[in-house]
Amino acid sequence: MMEHELLSLISVVLFCGCCHQFIKTIVTPIPLLASERPYARAAMQLGKFYKSVAWGAMTGAFLVGLVVSFQQVFTAL
Repeated sequence: MMEHELLSLISVVLFCGCCHQFIKTIVTPIPLLASERPYARAAMQLGKFYKSVAWGAMTGAFLVGLVVSFQQVFTAL
């Protein structure tokens, strides 16, 4: 029983951390220095897109883990 509660706590913490990084990645603007060269700006936009996809996938994976661990805890109660 205690290990389910511990796994639930860990999944909540990891989910919150991934949400924070995901939102931070989306909200962070591309620097103005990249606008001097069009290819540099395009490369930074592509990098931001891939970073957003990666953090989004990790957030989704931890959300599934969070739901599964809470389901296990509440069915054990």
